[in-house]
This record gives sequence, structure tokens and C-alpha cells, in this order.
Amino acid sequence: MEILGFRMVREKEHISMVRENPEGTKTPLTMPNHPKIKASTLRTICTHVGITRDEFLKAYNKT
Repeated sequence: MEILGFRMVREKEHISMVRENPEGTKTPLTMPNHPKIKASTLRTICTHVGITRDEFLKAYNKT
């Protein structure tokens, strides 16, 4: 997910990441550490961090 500007904070049953924005704010991202992510969870993640489903999937598949 470094492609989207997120860096890993920790990885256990969930993956915690954070993105530092140009204006000085931080955007946290927590997602399940599973091979597949439910559609509703994916939709929530994308809405929360302000990216499209395609952007997320492209970055996710490169990891």
C-alpha cells in the first residue's frame, strides 16, 4: 500500500497503516489481514481514505 502513500504501522490479525498528508494531517487505515476482503469492508475502506475501488485493488494486488 506504499503505492498509495501509506506506511505500515503494525501487522497482526489486522493491518494498521498511516498516510501523512501534505497539510500535516494523518489518515489512518486499518484493514483485516485476510487473503480476501468482503465487498462491504472494501467499500468502507475506500470511502474512509478517499480512493476508488480500482485504485485500492491495483495497489493491493501489487503487495
